[in-house]
Formats: sequence, structure tokens, C-alpha cells
Amino acid sequence: MTAWTADPSANEHALTAVPAVTAMRNSIRDYDWGSTSALALLQSRTPSGGPEAELWMGTHPSAPSVLVLPNGQELPLPEAIERFGEQVLGRDVLERFGARLPYLFKILAIARPLSVQVHPTAERARQMYTPGPDSPYVDEFHKPEMLYALEPIEALYGFRPPAQVAMLLSRLRAPRLQPLIEALETPGQEEDARLRAGLELLVTWPVEDRAALVAEVAAGSSRLTAEGSPDYPEVFGWLDRLIGLHPADPLVLAPLLFDLVRMVPGQTVFVDAGVPHAYLSGLGVEIMAGSDNVLRCGLTSKEINVGELLDVVDTHPLASGDSNLTALADEEVAWRPPVADFQLSRVAVNAERGTDASVSGPQIVLCTKGSVTVTAGGVSVSLESGHSAFVTATAGPITLSGEGEVFRAAPGLVR
Repeated sequence: MTAWTADPSANEHALTAVPAVTAMRNSIRDYDWGSTSALALLQSRTPSGGPEAELWMGTHPSAPSVLVLPNGQELPLPEAIERFGEQVLGRDVLERFGARLPYLFKILAIARPLSVQVHPTAERARQMYTPGPDSPYVDEFHKPEMLYALEPIEALYGFRPPAQVAMLLSRLRAPRLQPLIEALETPGQEEDARLRAGLELLVTWPVEDRAALVAEVAAGSSRLTAEGSPDYPEVFGWLDRLIGLHPADPLVLAPLLFDLVRMVPGQTVFVDAGVPHAYLSGLGVEIMAGSDNVLRCGLTSKEINVGELLDVVDTHPLASGDSNLTALADEEVAWRPPVADFQLSRVAVNAERGTDASVSGPQIVLCTKGSVTVTAGGVSVSLESGHSAFVTATAGPITLSGEGEVFRAAPGLVR
């Protein structure tokens, strides 16, 4: 492939517009929690030999996608937007979000647990972001996200009711946990206040006593296993695994503090601002606002900004993280969470079919199974599993043909 240069005179065939549909070259992030085989298997290629955690599709500066032009040249997607903004993004997206793709699309291959984290609201990110190392955030945008399970996924999502947390902690019979249990059972306080106090105790636990705390918790969990306790085996199983990975981190207690979500293929979870969560295992498609703003609670060696975390975290127990599912025509369904930045649709392709026009704007079309050809504006791109194409906002109707499964990422309908 030949690299694109921003100087049109340096290109043999200078572009006057971006093709309606263009194949994409996307980066894989090698975070240590990634699978060594899942993405390679999805893409039918030889594994790299190291962890492959996330396939990124979008314009985020950390790993922007590249458009592979018909003449063999490569044009970074951010440069395509800079040069041909209205054609690529459409006037509506330009007016709503400026000259940027409002979402980031990913495939996650999770072999070991991620950190427990939360994300700020849009207002909080704008208020607190400043350029430079002292800012709690790397950009001025929020980061709601939605995860779709391609394979079974386990995750921690939102707080359990404080009485349930206290009951689970009590079963460990760990003396060091008594102040935490008392905070969770404080009479006269609302549930969210008790949970906030409990979280604050854990994230501010004295550094010199953290290993002793985890050792005490491990002893209690081992006793429960020896007794053959039948209750909550998955919860205490994850507790044991986290102790092995993080022997001096109080947030090994996360499975007792947060709900354990077990997703089967086809299920989704939507994570709004402030909701604590941690993905534990599995393979999924993730779509989020185009931001990388993260506040960590634990299960990490990275810095924890305790003050900002406690200001942002939502400590209300949550009943459900389901996304809004809408049935569309021609074997297509869409998930439309209550955010403006993104929506996601899934299409089962077994013949030539059109796609629903309500999923519109600049789109990324990702094939996750089989072979599918994407056609719009007189241009076609063939996709194999694990590969994607970019469709401009002005491309017109999209047709899919072949046999397989595709996901379409697009800006949301909420204004």
C-alpha cells in the first residue's frame, strides 16, 4: 500500500471526494488482558504470538483507522474528514458534533479481567478537562458505551444493594472487613450513601495494610470453598481469581460489591456515565462515544484519582443495563441507547438485501461471520470476518449481499 500525503499535488490521482464505500485498515491494541487467539480466529489468520485485546475502528488519535483507496493508496480517516468533511460526515453530524466521528467502534477479546472503571458525564468532562498532565481527563467528551456478546461474556456492572454486599462480605468472617460492613449497614442513610461510603473505604485503604486485607479475604474464601458452600459460587469463584491476579488490591472484592452479569451471544449491556463496570472474559462488539476518558477504581497498577472518582461514580443500585432494542426490516435489528453519539444494528445476511434507512450518517460496517459485500453509490467492497468498511454519510442506500453477519455503527438518533 502507498501512504497518502496531505498535499494533493503529491498524489498521482488526487481525490476530489472519498469513495462511497472504502475498505478499512484497523489497529489492534496489545493490552495485556487480551486474548492471544480470539481476534486471529475471527479474522482467519495466524496469531501474532502476543495478546490482542481490542480492534479499533474510528478516528481516535490513539489508533485512527485508515481508508484503503481503490488505487491502492491509504488515507487516514481523520484526514478524510478534514479534507471532505461534509461529504464524509454529513451536514447533520457536522452541526451536532463538529468535524469528528462521534463514536468509536471496537471488537474486544477479553482473556483476563480489565480494571474496574467509570466514565464522566459530558458536562463533567467539559468542566474538568484541561490540556496537560494535570487534567483528570484526556479529552472533553463523555464515554457511554454498549457491549454486544459475540461469545459468552462475564462482566461486573453496577452496585448490588448494600444489604446484599454486607451479607456477602460477612460470609468471609474477615475482621478487617468489619468497618466496611458497618458502613454498608449504617441506619438512617440512603442506599447510595452507604455504598459510596463503602467504596471510599476500599479505594482509600492504607497502602501498607492492603496485602494483609487481601490475605484475610483469601483465607475466608478458602474456608467457604472447604465447607462446600452452595451459594454464589460464580461470585466467590471470581473473587478467588482476582485475588490471584491482584494480591494487594482491595478491589478484589469487586464481585461482591458489583453485580455479576453473564451474557449469552446476542445480549447487550449499556454502560452510562458513572456506572462502575469491569469486563471479565469473553468476545464482543463494543461501540462508545469517541472518547478515552476513564476513572479507575481498582484492579489496576495505574493511578486512581480518588476525589474525581467519588464525585463521578453512580452509587445507586441498578436493576438493568439492557439497551433499547428496535426491530427493523429485512433481518435487521438496532440498539439505540439514550445517547446522541451512536447506535448499532445487526444484519443477518443470506441474500441481497437493503439496509434500514433509519441507520444513517457516516457508518462503519463490520463483518463478524461469513463473507459479505457492501455496496453503495455504485461502489462495492467485499468483507471477510473481522474486517470493516467505511460508508460516507452521502453514499445513499446500502445493499448487503452474500452470507454472513454484519454490524453497522452510526451516529445516534437522540438530539
